[in-house]
Amino acid sequence: MNANQKRLVTLEGDNPASRISGLIEMRHCLQKDVALAIGMSEQVFSNKMNGLRSFSAKDYKALADFFNTSVDYLMGRTLDPWPVDAQPEGVAS
Repeated sequence: MNANQKRLVTLEGDNPASRISGLIEMRHCLQKDVALAIGMSEQVFSNKMNGLRSFSAKDYKALADFFNTSVDYLMGRTLDPWPVDAQPEGVAS
């Protein structure tokens, strides 16, 4: 298994919250850091991560910008978190 395959297996999930959790873990940050960075309270972000509230289109855009990924990845429409033109440094395509 190459590095990209391992990366995809690690980040793959069947719902937006599991994908976002994987990205949070990869970035070594906390939910509260993400919440503050995207202009959301910690409680609201926690509720959305726990499925008590839904993520809005605005939330997905802010999260995609923060994680330098695509909204399609966050929503489960693609397996690749980084489109070819948005590969983070140090990640081989």
